[in-house]
Amino acid sequence: MKEKNNQMLKQNVGVDLDKDKFEAAFFVIHAHMDTSVVATRKFENREQGIANFITWLNKHRREDLSVHITMEATGVYYELLAYRLVEKQFPVHVMLPNKAKKFAQSLDMKSKTDKLDAKALGKMGIERKLRPWQPASKNLRKLRFLTRERESLINEKTRASNSLHALKHSHEAPEKSIARYEAQIEFFEERIKEVETDIHSLIQKDEILKQKVQRIVTTPGLNINTVAILIAETNGFAAINNIKQLISYAGYDPRIQESGQWKGHSKISKQGNSHIRRALYFPALSFKQHSQWHGKFFERLKTRKEKGMVAAVALQRKLLILAYVLWKNDDVFRPQYAQKMTSGIG
Repeated sequence: MKEKNNQMLKQNVGVDLDKDKFEAAFFVIHAHMDTSVVATRKFENREQGIANFITWLNKHRREDLSVHITMEATGVYYELLAYRLVEKQFPVHVMLPNKAKKFAQSLDMKSKTDKLDAKALGKMGIERKLRPWQPASKNLRKLRFLTRERESLINEKTRASNSLHALKHSHEAPEKSIARYEAQIEFFEERIKEVETDIHSLIQKDEILKQKVQRIVTTPGLNINTVAILIAETNGFAAINNIKQLISYAGYDPRIQESGQWKGHSKISKQGNSHIRRALYFPALSFKQHSQWHGKFFERLKTRKEKGMVAAVALQRKLLILAYVLWKNDDVFRPQYAQKMTSGIG
């Protein structure tokens, strides 16, 4: 009878990864709700290490009970393991770093190591019902590689342009140095155009993706390159079920700091996807020029907050929400509808 009351209910492995290795902690929970760590081990974050991990996992698991794996979205380093596990039919849960961090803080851990982080993720997966991770389609994976390549090239071009500007304003700057910077800038511009051609071609070849993008780009300020980033970085908004999740995923959720009589300033968390926030900066400024209602909203908020950046961030948030709603509803931009959809969100 005691054995029956103490039967295992769930198995979960927490995994903390970096580019070279990952730490795993195997958790179980029983009928009387106590949790325990069955085993821990470190593996190499490459094909052979993943194969060893699956062997280790099968060695410790109870075969008649599914075993879940919970990991954190650490750059791109989690992807190889996540895809291999899904191929092997394991339920995988990929957590945003801010959510994993908040759960770990609730455990009142005094130290931070890879093993402790793995245990925190293991405990999170064993105690909570988490949403299964959905791998991106082949085209969306390609799209993300291309949009991030374009972003990297733009950053390189900007650095070269800034260096050239400083050089031209220096005393007796060498002409050959100026010429080399100009050649660099030209090179980056050509590469950016090549990548953008690949992005557009990929979208055109996918009929569903093509139609959805065509609807979203009816929004003033949003072009194909920006929409491609939003789609690629959210996996086509696949795991996002509501606007609150979307705002948090992009790091636009507010963080309020106050204590007693002291009232701090409200700022966005910036703990979400930075690629999305960077992509929306200039489109939001263009959006306010073409949408009368949102332009007035921007000016009103700018006056009240006395900070243009606060108003700009609020507009970025609204633009992201519009893209999400148009994607989900297969709809095109309509000014009155856009005003209605974003009027309650600052």
